[in-house]
Amino acid sequence: MDGKGAIKLFYNGHIYTKFDKRSPVESIVIKEDRIAFYGTSEESMRRYANIAEQVINLEQRVVFPGFVDSHLHLDDLGSSLTYLDLRGTGSIMELKERLRNYRSRNPGARVIIGMGWDQESFSEGRWPERSDLDEIINDVPVFLERFCEHAGVINSKMLDSMESVSFPEQVLPRSPDRRPNGIVKEEAASYFKKMAHDMTGNEVGNLSVASNYLLSLGITTIGFVSCGTESVEYLATEASRIGIRVRVYLREEEADGIEGMRMRLGENSYLRLNGIKLFADGALGAATAALREPYDDSKDNRGMLVLDSRSLEREFEKYDGRNVQFAMHAIGDRGIDAVIEAVSNFGRDRLIEPRIEHCTVLRKDHISRLKELRIGVSTQPAFVIDDWWAVNRLGNERSRLSYPLATLQKEQLKLGLSTDSPVEPPNPWVTVDAAVNRGERERREILKYSGEERVNILTALYLYTTGSASLLMDSEVGSLDVGNFADFIILDSDPFELQDVRKIQVLETYVGGVSRFRTKQ
Repeated sequence: MDGKGAIKLFYNGHIYTKFDKRSPVESIVIKEDRIAFYGTSEESMRRYANIAEQVINLEQRVVFPGFVDSHLHLDDLGSSLTYLDLRGTGSIMELKERLRNYRSRNPGARVIIGMGWDQESFSEGRWPERSDLDEIINDVPVFLERFCEHAGVINSKMLDSMESVSFPEQVLPRSPDRRPNGIVKEEAASYFKKMAHDMTGNEVGNLSVASNYLLSLGITTIGFVSCGTESVEYLATEASRIGIRVRVYLREEEADGIEGMRMRLGENSYLRLNGIKLFADGALGAATAALREPYDDSKDNRGMLVLDSRSLEREFEKYDGRNVQFAMHAIGDRGIDAVIEAVSNFGRDRLIEPRIEHCTVLRKDHISRLKELRIGVSTQPAFVIDDWWAVNRLGNERSRLSYPLATLQKEQLKLGLSTDSPVEPPNPWVTVDAAVNRGERERREILKYSGEERVNILTALYLYTTGSASLLMDSEVGSLDVGNFADFIILDSDPFELQDVRKIQVLETYVGGVSRFRTKQ
């Protein structure tokens, strides 16, 4: 049925081939794994019905191109589906109770990993510390990651596992007795996270779990950022079997052998090694994003640069001529400055489609420079909802150009949407709703200062398909144009006719014309 040259005909549907305008067609025809025709049902039946191996009546259902998430962490998403879920925790007391319950359900765990807490939501008004975790568990290591993935908290058992490595107090704060208090940020958080994951053993199987979950949500292509070589090895054999298209951005510390990896593993439509993920700064939630002026709620803190402009240039030099796209994390305006300066000094034409991840705290002068230097932006609209404290961090003026989706789109920057999952839920309709409503449903304060940064649903869908595909340097996904891959989803309702798109369900997901997910009837 799915053999070489097979033709499938879908008719009697409302099929949106792309979102440059709202103009659905009735029918698509697939040959092998690509779109061969779209148009009226009458025309497709006349031309292809006699030679099609399958003729499928869509029964007036809505069909979209598969979503393209330009920035997520497939390994962490897979882990988050099995580890302790701390999202929505309202207090340190509740966090401790969830930890206690998780331990009782998993008495044999050698290490406990949790994800998703946010100290801004805690009724105690402080960060959790090592002593809090020790009250519940002191016999096995515990690592609980803040939802931004730039900070966490560990217990004493985990701290005792620390080898002879030192971190500055900015990322490994101390108690009055000068012993670390258990809060870990940036490179210290990464160190203990890796240690915790190493303790659990080989977890590449979680990549399959995460991929299947994404397909069930209608996501058919992803940018897998901060990907490790072990994950690449796994996906080289499994991505095509699972049916998800993965564009990899390697961790900087594991990227030196990228050309050899490409030659040895071979690239195809399911797995491509696009480039490398770099960090210019930290995160707003951990107050480590690099700002030009101090944080409004922490007057002696301007965050931290992980890589300044010169350090970024050295990375560019290292990979010059090696066919590497750089995806550079920059949230604060000083972090964005570093990226812009590095690209400008090194020479934009020597770089392959450089992109900024997040690009949150913008200034007006940034917009023209990003446009001039043709730097792409992968942004996460749902941050507007979950970063409800952002105005307190940034103040009113800096909030006006934070998460400036409409401005970036109006200025015609290369722009795509993503979730940074598991930082945000990977469900595309949550992201689309956030882009359109910008926290109006949740009464977010930032809407008062930047309501004009909302976009309409057509624009949001365009950015989440064709826009994100462009960021991934992939013109064969993100739309159902003739010649493109037949990656599409069948929906239970039309988002253009709904008040709340978050209720939409995916009935079936096709990748390369093959059904990879179908709801149970």
